[in-house]
Amino acid sequence: PGYAAYGLTKRGIPQMTSSLVKELEEGVQGREKKATPGKVMVHTLSPGMVFTKLLLDDSTPELRKFPFGVLAAQPEEVAADLVPKILNTEKQGSSVEFLTLGKILWAFFRRFVLRQKSKYVDDNGNIIKYVDDN
Repeated sequence: PGYAAYGLTKRGIPQMTSSLVKELEEGVQGREKKATPGKVMVHTLSPGMVFTKLLLDDSTPELRKFPFGVLAAQPEEVAADLVPKILNTEKQGSSVEFLTLGKILWAFFRRFVLRQKSKYVDDNGNIIKYVDDN
């Protein structure tokens, strides 16, 4: 067992979001639709790779070098990016993402073309900076 169950559950989130949006807008078949005090919004939140205990537990130096050292971010960085996006999202069922394709390509360019080293993982896969999420 590695990340299979984790990956599987992440792939199910967009479907769950679509189903919840439909239930909120149309109600549940066979049940009375109830009014809510205010508008209930449902979105898919995708933070990408975040340096947390979950990500790092049982990881290997190779995984920490790549992809973690190239693509993962600190929780504070992800939150600072996502919170304003969440608060400004008006379309029901939207996907709110931190690790966008543009960020992935820029991270790859910085690491593999410009040869910039990770701020968080050294060349041997050791963690340089990690904020405990407890």
